[in-house]
Amino acid sequence: RSAVAAKDKTIMARSYMVQCICLALLVAVAWMCTRSTPKVGSALAMPRVAGPRCVRPSFAVRAEAAAAPRPVIRQNFEGRVISDKMMKSAVVRVERLVKHPKYHKRMRLSKNFIVDDPENAAEIGDTVRIGSIKPKSKTKSFEIMEVVRKAIK
Repeated sequence: RSAVAAKDKTIMARSYMVQCICLALLVAVAWMCTRSTPKVGSALAMPRVAGPRCVRPSFAVRAEAAAAPRPVIRQNFEGRVISDKMMKSAVVRVERLVKHPKYHKRMRLSKNFIVDDPENAAEIGDTVRIGSIKPKSKTKSFEIMEVVRKAIK
């Protein structure tokens, strides 16, 4: 009786293996059919270009590209000055509205930026536009571009 059960198990294992192999072959054939393959005659009809196949720019071309001026990409934010107690610096709070991913309610998120203010023009409560610059210190990488609205005193 146990010999018959063992034989049945091996037959079932073999049939499962055959099913897995058939499924893998089916997936491979389907994948190969979906790939876009070029036609055989199209490679023969294309004209050959003289010279090396892989064209690498020379060092002079690369040096020109490196020396060309890059466009300055600046982050711009508008926020409210919350502290001006430092010399030539201010703290600006930038608020933004974000929709909650689950509840779809709009949330107000804020972030404080320590900004460069060389003229000490900003006062508490002013609305200012700030832009990114090359970092001046560990925490200062923005500067005040303009004072949009002065605070009412």
